[in-house]
Amino acid sequence: MKIAFWSNVRGQCGTTLHLICMAAVQAMFDKKRVVLMENHDHLTSIETCLVKRGSPYFVKEYTYGYNEYGLENLLRKMDNAPAGVEERWIRQCAVGFVHNRLFYLPHGYLKNRDLLDYQFGKNLSNLFAGLEKCFDTVYIDTFASESLSTKAIIEKADLVVVNLNQNDNVLNHFFNNFSLLRDKSIFLLGNYHACGNNTIKEIKRKYQIADGRIFAIPFCMEAAEAESDGSITNFIGRNYLEPSINNREFIRALNEAYNAVMSYSSASLELRG
Repeated sequence: MKIAFWSNVRGQCGTTLHLICMAAVQAMFDKKRVVLMENHDHLTSIETCLVKRGSPYFVKEYTYGYNEYGLENLLRKMDNAPAGVEERWIRQCAVGFVHNRLFYLPHGYLKNRDLLDYQFGKNLSNLFAGLEKCFDTVYIDTFASESLSTKAIIEKADLVVVNLNQNDNVLNHFFNNFSLLRDKSIFLLGNYHACGNNTIKEIKRKYQIADGRIFAIPFCMEAAEAESDGSITNFIGRNYLEPSINNREFIRALNEAYNAVMSYSSASLELRG
């Protein structure tokens, strides 16, 4: 199962936060093996949300990077043997968390982002096929642009989780330019404020979105702080079953959205095979 988390705007809708929270829930509480990756290099990345600052296990330097593991290493192996992805390569290149049920394919310093984008797009079919043999779900934090790899990821994903917010420009831009994504998408309204403009009820009516396809995820200070200091998995572990008062709305909304994502992904897999 391949789930792409994507937004038409960068850094305003909680895309990376939502992805990691749902992946952590699936790994911790559904006991599934999941793998995370991204096709971009942002200041806020999957790595910065999973790894506390100063961890000795992750080093990004020009002289020493992900030489032994990581996405680039896996793609390089695939270039030399394009017939498929061997499981031993994935074990070498992925970093494990959460009792080795949640894995991350990191990348080092992107000296040539166009080259990585080209390699990612070129090897995507074989990459996904190999990862799906080893993991129950592949989560992709997808670049908010129309790059080669972004187009390929969205096309091949079983489900696209589109992250939006209550801004008129963001909403109109998506529904005016990406209407073809509607049939394979679930929508998340990040940083949602129930008293603000464009309530979820108004958005459903205006853009003709069916119930169960759009969810409002409110801002949560503790989740934002956990995202900042690399402790998202700890936050989910503490709060998912018994959230503190300040986190209840966020966890309730996350749980509803997660159940819908799993339901639509399972239905997509049944149709596919």
